[in-house]
Amino acid sequence: MYWNTRGVSTAHIVAATVLAVTAGAATAQQCPSATPRFADEFNGSAVDTSKWEFQNGDGCSYGICGWGNSELQSYQTANATVSNGILTITAKKQRVGAKAYTSARLRTLNKPASGQWTHGRFEARMKTPKGSGMWPAFWMLPANTTIAWPASGEIDIQESTGQKNMFALGTIHYGSSNANRQQLSSSIYKQPDSWADAFHTYSVVWTPYKISWYVDDLLYATKTPSDMANGADWTFENYKYYLILNLAVGGNLGGQVNDAALPQTLQVDYVRVYDGAQPSLSGAHIVEPNSAATYTVVDEAGTGSSYAWSSPTGQTSSGKSLTVNWGTAGGNVSVVVTNSCGSFTKSLPVTVSPVLRQSVMLDDFEANRKLSYVSVTGTLNQTATNPAPDSLNGSASVARYVRSAATQYDLISASTNQIPDAGPYIRGEQAVYLDVYSTAPVGTPMLLQMENGSTATASNFPTGRHSRYSTRTVAQNGWQRLKFLLDDRLDGATADTAVNRLVLLINPNSYTGDTYYLDNYAIYAR
Repeated sequence: MYWNTRGVSTAHIVAATVLAVTAGAATAQQCPSATPRFADEFNGSAVDTSKWEFQNGDGCSYGICGWGNSELQSYQTANATVSNGILTITAKKQRVGAKAYTSARLRTLNKPASGQWTHGRFEARMKTPKGSGMWPAFWMLPANTTIAWPASGEIDIQESTGQKNMFALGTIHYGSSNANRQQLSSSIYKQPDSWADAFHTYSVVWTPYKISWYVDDLLYATKTPSDMANGADWTFENYKYYLILNLAVGGNLGGQVNDAALPQTLQVDYVRVYDGAQPSLSGAHIVEPNSAATYTVVDEAGTGSSYAWSSPTGQTSSGKSLTVNWGTAGGNVSVVVTNSCGSFTKSLPVTVSPVLRQSVMLDDFEANRKLSYVSVTGTLNQTATNPAPDSLNGSASVARYVRSAATQYDLISASTNQIPDAGPYIRGEQAVYLDVYSTAPVGTPMLLQMENGSTATASNFPTGRHSRYSTRTVAQNGWQRLKFLLDDRLDGATADTAVNRLVLLINPNSYTGDTYYLDNYAIYAR
C-alpha cells in the first residue's frame, strides 16, 4: 500500500534459493488444514470488533499524514457496514476537517479473535470499485513495530485503481531503510470485462522464501530472494504480519479523483487465513484464437495424486498438466485432484480473444499512410528495400530503422486521427499490429503507447498517456507479424476519445543499436 517509489531489480542468491527449495520439499507431503486459522464471513449486522480494529482519521495521529501516500480521505468508522453477508467500505465525497473525502480502513492488529500470522494462505473474496481515484487494498504489515518500514517488509495481496480496474496488482515492499526502499510488483489483466465487474478471490501463499499471488486459484506471480538485487533484503522469513482492508481515495497510486463517480464501494464477502497452500492452477486465462495453452496443477500436497481434466475443446488428461487446443470460443478448464489429502476441484475460466482483421492501414510505407511522424530518436528511412521478401511480407518497399544506441528510451512518435475511441483496445476488441524484420535477438521487447499529444510531454509521465501495449520479437532475421497486447492503463485522466498520437518504443530501457525493418503498421478490429 506504500507506493513512494518504484524499484524492480533481479539477482541470483544461491543460498536463499536452496533454502526455498528445501523448505518446499519439507512441506510437500503435509496436508493443509481445510479449517481456516482465521475467518470472517461477515454474517452479522456490523463489523466484528473482536476481529477488526478501525484506523480512523487522516493518518497524522499515527505519524503518517496522508497515510504515507498523499491520500485524500479521512477514514471513518461509519463508512464500513455489514449487511447480507457482505462488508461494504464506502468512499464518499464528504468533508471531515481538511479532507474532502471519507472512507474506511480496518486491521486485525491488537485483536485477540484474529491477530497476526507467520506464513500461510491469506485470501479475500472481493468486488473492487470503479471510478478514477479509487484505490482498494487488501494487504499485510508486520506486527513488530520496533523495526521501521520497509526493512520489516510489506505484502500487498491485492491492489487496483478505479481507472485501471482491468488490472489487479500484487506487490512486496522491502529495503534496508526508507532511503533504500524497493518493491517488486506483478499484475494480471482481464478482458473484455474487468476485475471490478464481479466478485473474485484474491490470495497469497507465503512461505519463508517464496510468496505467490493468485486470482480465483490461478497462480499469476511468484517472488523469491533471487528476484532482488540484494537477497539480504528479503525480510519475510519469520515476522508476524496482520491484515488490512481499506479503500483509499487519490494518493500516489490512486491518482486523480472523479467526483462524479462517487460514492464507490469495496465489497468483501469473506476473509480467511489457512495454514498452507491449496491446489491451484497455472496457465493462460486469455489466449489467442486457434492457439494452444498448457495448464498445470501447482501447490499440491499429499501423495498418490490422480487427475481428471476436462476442457470445452474435448481434450482430457490424467496427468498433472493438460494442453488445450483452443479454437475461437473460450470456457472452463477443470481438474479434479484426488490424493491422500482429499479431493479438490479447480476450474479456470479462459477467454479466447476475438478474431481480428485488418481495418485501417496506418502506414505500409508505400501508398497508404495515415500517420504523421513528429519525433524520431534513431534513423528512419521510410522507403527502404525489403531485405528478405517472403510469404508473410512480400512488399517491395518497407521502412528501415536503426535504433539509437546512445538513447535508453528510443522512440518513433506519430500523430494520427485513426483512434477515435481507445476503449476497444483496452477490451481487446481492437489491436495494433506491425510487421518486423530485425537483427535483434528473439524476445526483444517493443512497446506502443497511445497518447494525447497536447498534454503528454517528455517530463510529465504518465500525464497524457492513455495506455501502453507490449509485444516481443519471435524471430531473428525473418519477418514476423506482431500483435501489441495491453500492458497498462496509464493515465486515467486521459479519456478514451483523447488519443491522437502513437509512440513506438523499440527495445526500451536499453542501449542497443540494432536494425529493424518495419511494415504494415495497422489497426485490426473484429
